Amino acid sequence: MAHETNNNEVKRLLRKLALLVLPFVLWPIIEAVVLPMDTFTFRVWETISVKSVRLLSGPFYPNMHLRMEEEGELAPRTPYAEKKQVEWYTDPYGYRNRDTQAEVLLIGDSNITGAKLSQEETLAEVLEGELGKEVYSFAPATVNRFLGTRRFEENPPEMVVVSSIERRIPELPAVGATGIGNKLRDRTGAIINSSKVLTWLAVTADRISKLALYHRTLANIERKFGKKQYIQYQNEFFMEGEYANRSFTDEEIKQIADVLEGYKHALAERGIPFVFMPIPNKENIYHQLLPSARKPDFLPRLVAELQSRNVTVVDTQGTFEHLYQNEKKKLYPADDGHWNNIAVAAAASLLAQHLQQADDSTELNTRHLVKQLD
Repeated sequence: MAHETNNNEVKRLLRKLALLVLPFVLWPIIEAVVLPMDTFTFRVWETISVKSVRLLSGPFYPNMHLRMEEEGELAPRTPYAEKKQVEWYTDPYGYRNRDTQAEVLLIGDSNITGAKLSQEETLAEVLEGELGKEVYSFAPATVNRFLGTRRFEENPPEMVVVSSIERRIPELPAVGATGIGNKLRDRTGAIINSSKVLTWLAVTADRISKLALYHRTLANIERKFGKKQYIQYQNEFFMEGEYANRSFTDEEIKQIADVLEGYKHALAERGIPFVFMPIPNKENIYHQLLPSARKPDFLPRLVAELQSRNVTVVDTQGTFEHLYQNEKKKLYPADDGHWNNIAVAAAASLLAQHLQQADDSTELNTRHLVKQLD
């Protein structure tokens, strides 16, 4: 009898524990299945980015169209946040494009994706208008992801532009790194994309894993009690502050150039021209706002090293400095470290000029060869 009583008490305890845990188990499912995607997020990026289900082919959920009032990632939900209405489209592969055509392909980071930019302000769309060619944003992604993607083997672009924000350039992976993983994800992504049911299941599982309400609540607590640190000078927020403008040795510059030269050779093996376009840090262009006011020399030294190796570079720093210092134009939002639409337009103009000159040179060489054959 005593044994039976103990069993009943254990069962009652388990039932109480189950009832206690049930809301915490059900809530993430309700977030993912019932509530709108952006209920607890402050940017489209967090709303549709892939967190855990790394079997999807792209960095974002496929075939999305969202509009949202965003705030910058460096000071969200603070008095310094600058609100902006943005629109996003993602293609069937989970990249930020309206379609999948790729005559010119852009590989890069969140700046190329267009964080805190509306769709029509992204580099891909602005450059497409300048060139009159189909420009595809393959970002955030790496050259290795491109080399491991079958659709680009079957339909290669005419030109590949690799771009990176200055602070990420030292971290760019050499050709060959994680090649097998990229190919595997390309294959699993193709299988998931072929089925609406599999896509829904993958996206729903990923949304459940995000625990959006939990992370939003935690961030709000950290801000309220001053645990979240901000790098702020003269009402401008920065990603890395003084560290971004640190010095690099000659050996470090050469090692970085080796990686970028490796990209050129890897693409040349496929018959694809390569262009590198670095994007200056906010700390670089706004260096006078920082305590040391030190102007970094990393990009000029890297550009010179690459040019000595005949690696094609589109140098944006001089143009950005002129726009900011002489024309007094802001190139970055106050609450974010990514470039704004003015900086994108300037970079697109420089890049378009280079690509058009390259096309003209190729056409002239072709005509000359035809004349010789005649």
